Amino acid sequence: LAVAALVVGACSSPDEAESAPVQINLPDGRTVDIPEAPQRIVTLGGQWTDVALSFGVTPVGYYDAQELQTGQKAPWFGDKLNDSVLVDPNKDVVGAVAELEPDLILAPGFAAMSEGFDKLSELAPTIDKISGEQVDPWQDMVNLMGTILHQPEKAKEIIDGVDTKVKAIADEFPGLKGKSYTFAYLYGSDQISVLGDESDGAAKLFTELGLTMSPKVTAKATETGQPRFQISTENVNLLDSDLLVAASQTEKLQKRVEGLPGYKGLKSVRDGAVAMLSPVEITGLNEPSPNSIPYAFDHMKSALKAAADAK
Repeated sequence: LAVAALVVGACSSPDEAESAPVQINLPDGRTVDIPEAPQRIVTLGGQWTDVALSFGVTPVGYYDAQELQTGQKAPWFGDKLNDSVLVDPNKDVVGAVAELEPDLILAPGFAAMSEGFDKLSELAPTIDKISGEQVDPWQDMVNLMGTILHQPEKAKEIIDGVDTKVKAIADEFPGLKGKSYTFAYLYGSDQISVLGDESDGAAKLFTELGLTMSPKVTAKATETGQPRFQISTENVNLLDSDLLVAASQTEKLQKRVEGLPGYKGLKSVRDGAVAMLSPVEITGLNEPSPNSIPYAFDHMKSALKAAADAK
């Protein structure tokens, strides 16, 4: 496991007290010392928020881009964040976090704002990204949280639970094995973002279902050198595959794309194998976490069945 490399020499032995200190060795060379099991955690990222909630820990403060844009909490959070403070990155992040008196800050990506990150680090132990990937693997995050909270058995339980749910879907639709898929986001008047990186976290989820990324898409990603590349709506035929998973920034844009002759000719469209998700739902795949994964897959079931049954 990648997380093992992050905590080498730092894991507490089973007979140590829950208050034993933990030292986290991050891939950027920094070492973060957490003196005891934290009680007031701030999660500046949806993945970490969901990971914390999976352990039964409610963050005192959190940042969620989709909630700030839509005004709605991610449905897989339920009402568990009703007593938590939503941190707005467009305002004084450091000041807002300081008022929460945290003893641990999980801030993936905030190291890019180095001055602000340094100030956050002065407030409490602060962890940035834990991998060299664009989106940290959710399993590594769960394992790391299990180490921090001295609950490795709980971490294994959470991961096994998600794996069991994903396997159940694969077993329910065995016809998905060997079928192709495309994963796209309609975000502009004439722009579609397409995933072409098979090592991406979302791509790994589809692989677990037996699906294979469309060869056209992977070839285009190699050609452009971009793991997520843009195409115009006139090239919508590039999305041709057995299954299409997509979301649109607006309903108007979605209807415009759906009205294109090229779109109507896609195999997935003809077979009814299109999972058109909301921006919030597709975030659950783009930034997978323990509760977002089963939620998103549950909302794709009709499309998965259509793709599995199609000839």
